[in-house]
Amino acid sequence: MKIGILLTDHVMDELKAKHGDMDDFYKYIFNKVDPTIKLEIFDVVEGIYPNHIDNCEGYLITGSRFSVYDQIDWIIKLKEFVVELDQLKKPLIGVCFGHQLIAQVLGGEAKVAESGWTVGNQTYDLIEDIPWLKEDITLFTLLHSHKDQVSKLPDKATLIASTEKVPIAMFGVGDHIFSHQGHPEFKPEYVHDVATIRKEVLGDEVYLAAVENLKNKVPDNEMIAKCWVDFFRRKN
Repeated sequence: MKIGILLTDHVMDELKAKHGDMDDFYKYIFNKVDPTIKLEIFDVVEGIYPNHIDNCEGYLITGSRFSVYDQIDWIIKLKEFVVELDQLKKPLIGVCFGHQLIAQVLGGEAKVAESGWTVGNQTYDLIEDIPWLKEDITLFTLLHSHKDQVSKLPDKATLIASTEKVPIAMFGVGDHIFSHQGHPEFKPEYVHDVATIRKEVLGDEVYLAAVENLKNKVPDNEMIAKCWVDFFRRKN
């Protein structure tokens, strides 16, 4: 199986030596849960897309420092590609920025959250069963790092999970779209280092709370990454 990673950003230059780049995060987590899956990276910021939509069995849109409401050419083009993927019922996963973009494209809304920045581990309260999640759970934890969030569900979407700070944290559309705000591909150390660089922007209260949170909680990265794999495999 080949999955296309629609790359919408890169790791900050000052953190690449320690953490690698954004595509490395996805290569690591997919290899960890299913090394048989092949990834193809498409840097959509640079206008790079598959030659044909069926070159990959499914696609994943990554997180980004950009906002989905920014009027930038590459974001507009990516939205058009999402419309095409949806029309063809092509399996699609959205993460953070990808989650927000899918929502906006399909009739929902994403904007700056009234609650401000959310940084650190967030506990997801499962509202609907995830058909492609094989484990029997009601709560799980994912890493977050964002100021925007989905404020209105897209048309025909089902809310799957919420967190205290992010009411629309995870949703599905039909059986071909799975979308969530958190980052199974991130490690706590990376979120900590990004927060440290953004300390002035976050403010002391948010920053210190994030540092404490990252020390005391462990994200369920592999569980949700396995959920990605099961989602893609059940559609192919």
